[in-house]
Amino acid sequence: MANVLLGSTAVCSLTVTDSTGTLVNPATSMKITIKPAGGAVLIDGVDMVNDSTGKYHYDFATANRPVGFYEATYVAVDGARIASVKDVFSIV
Repeated sequence: MANVLLGSTAVCSLTVTDSTGTLVNPATSMKITIKPAGGAVLIDGVDMVNDSTGKYHYDFATANRPVGFYEATYVAVDGARIASVKDVFSIV
């Protein structure tokens, strides 16, 4: 878990690989949802930036956000296949 200073940018990043460990881009989309722990969704299914094959990020501005824990859910869609993973960070 990363700690992010209030007022800075939380860079939420993800690497996508296939079953052999080769970097790949999902065929359809790579999206992120962010919400505070126990709270309502702030960012809902927004496209992530594709930096290079299999590498994605989303910049989350923390200004005017309450300190505490946040959950980022990454969702990769490849045709009918959907994979998701969650990560937690805190604003301090």
